[in-house]
Amino acid sequence: MTGGLLVWAAHFTGVYAIASLADVVARADDFGWRMLAVAFTGVCALACVGLFVWALAVRRRTSGPESFKHDMALLSALVGGIAIVWQGAPALIGH
Repeated sequence: MTGGLLVWAAHFTGVYAIASLADVVARADDFGWRMLAVAFTGVCALACVGLFVWALAVRRRTSGPESFKHDMALLSALVGGIAIVWQGAPALIGH
């Protein structure tokens, strides 16, 4: 049910670690390090898309109170995906 939010937390930690390491080794806005952050963002965004599709498929097979947790899983994947793209955008545009 909280898979999307967990992926978002992992993304936040990973991008923060990439930026911190880049700042120590080179510069935080170095092209290679930014592209590493973009690639990591893409992987995490795809994970959220996968969680969303999976939750949607399971949601269609359930009904009643049982479907609530799948609705929450859909919402979690959606919010996590939006947050991941939002947090990854500065690495893509270079700020």
